[in-house]
Amino acid sequence: MFKVPNPFDELVKKTTSEMLTAENWELIMEVCDRVGTDSERARQCFEVINERMLHRNANVVLYTVTLVQSLLENCGQSVKQEVSSRAFTTTLTRVLNDKSVHEKVKSRILGSIQQWAFDFRQDPTLSLMEETYTKLRAQRFVFPPPQKPEKISTASDVERQKEEDDLQLALALSLSTDGAGAVKQSYQTPAAIRSEITRKQTVASTTGLARRTTRASGASAAAPEPKRKVQ
Repeated sequence: MFKVPNPFDELVKKTTSEMLTAENWELIMEVCDRVGTDSERARQCFEVINERMLHRNANVVLYTVTLVQSLLENCGQSVKQEVSSRAFTTTLTRVLNDKSVHEKVKSRILGSIQQWAFDFRQDPTLSLMEETYTKLRAQRFVFPPPQKPEKISTASDVERQKEEDDLQLALALSLSTDGAGAVKQSYQTPAAIRSEITRKQTVASTTGLARRTTRASGASAAAPEPKRKVQ
C-alpha cells in the first residue's frame, strides 16, 4: 500500500541534521510557523520528531529536544498534547533506558521532562508527562537541578518569566527557621509568599507612619508658647 509522504519529513530532518554545528533558528521557527495551532500538523510533525529522537547521533537528539521546546513555546495546545502523548513519552523513556545514549543527552532529556511535568501540572489532560516523571524518579533516574528553560521570544514571555520568578522565590523561601534558629522544611506557594510580602510591607509602612506621627506630636508639645505683649 502506498504511504502518503509526511509533509514535515524533509523540514524536520533538515532542522535537526547531524551536519549542523549549532541550532538553526531560522529553520526551527519555520517548523513552528508551519505547525501553528493545527492539531493534524502537530501530529504529523511529531511523527518525524519521534523518529529523530531515536537517532544514533547525539547532536540530532539534542537539536530535536530544542525543536520540541520551541514548538511548545510558540504553538498551541495541540503541541502540548503531542508532547504528553503515550507515543512521545514512551520514546523519551526508551532513549533514557538505552545504555548506548550519551549521558549529556540523557541529562538534557531528564531536565526537559522535569520542566514539562511542572509546566503541565495544572492541566489534567497532560498528566501523562507528570506520571512519566514520577516513574523515572522511582527508577532512580537522577534529575538535574531545576533550571530556567531556554527562552524563545514570544508574546507571552513576560507571563512565563513571572511564573519562573515565582517558582524560584518559592524554592528560595521553602526553608525557614524556627524560634531556636534551626532549619525547618516548609512549603509555601508563590501566591502565599507574595501575600506575606505584601502584608509585611503594609505593616512596615504603617509602623513608619506611626513613628513619624509620634515624633511630630512630641515636637509640637515641646515648642514654647509665644510671649504675650503686656498692655
